[in-house]
Amino acid sequence: MIKNRNKNINSIKSTKSIKNIKRVIHNLILVIFSILWLFPIYVMLVDGLKSVSGVLTTPILFPAKSSLGPLITVSVALARPIFNSIVYTVPTAIISTYVGAMAAYYFYKKSRMINTLLFTIIAIATFVPYEITLLPLTGFISSIGLFNSYLGIIIAMLIFYLPTGALLMSIFLAVMPKATLESARIDGANDWTIFNKIIIPLTMPGFISTFVFILIESWNNFFIPLVLVTTPGMNSASLALMSYTGGYGTLYNESFASALVASLIPLIIFVFLGRYFIKGFQAFGTGKKG
Repeated sequence: MIKNRNKNINSIKSTKSIKNIKRVIHNLILVIFSILWLFPIYVMLVDGLKSVSGVLTTPILFPAKSSLGPLITVSVALARPIFNSIVYTVPTAIISTYVGAMAAYYFYKKSRMINTLLFTIIAIATFVPYEITLLPLTGFISSIGLFNSYLGIIIAMLIFYLPTGALLMSIFLAVMPKATLESARIDGANDWTIFNKIIIPLTMPGFISTFVFILIESWNNFFIPLVLVTTPGMNSASLALMSYTGGYGTLYNESFASALVASLIPLIIFVFLGRYFIKGFQAFGTGKKG
């Protein structure tokens, strides 16, 4: 009896030890990935605060005498491009996510064959390279009189990101039970009411995840503003960053500072909405609703 009790105690201790070891390993992995994620921000901050002489005389990973001069200089220079990027990307992300969710709801209602066919077409559209659309895209935007305009950039981005919104929202809607929608339809709700009162609230983490993903993707988009903008005052933040890399030399402190300033908006948005972003993909992975 005593031997069995000792065996049980030893087994419990062994199980606890294994759990503690796993917890330590998990935390260690989390710390490593956190350091890797924060490392670029550290480099941009440390080197963005250096003077020109500090950049030339100290290694890239080590701080030198700090100066706010580079940050102030690039903040003034990038104010207009960052404003332009906000004008381009926020409407693109909102419209792509909302209309994409509407398209996903349409796929969700249709039969398996139609759903599969349309879903395949949408999936293919999301992987079309920007470069092969140079001539037709430029010709289309010019033909409707929106070349070198805010609205033209937004429309061009919607052409590429609406399929992305539909694809992502289709994945999130796939975990919803159809019984919920059928119950609402029995109670007399039409499709518009079901979409706004049931679909969006239940898939809100997925909705926010899609919005954040499209916002960051469109913010970093370099090709579309490059081919559709000719006025320097309408450059996006991604285009403006290129001015800090010259053919005859590079001001590394201002280059790092400009990268830091240009990344602040998507970084802040991700920090505030990151938990919803993670919840959305957790719901997708586990089949649970938000």
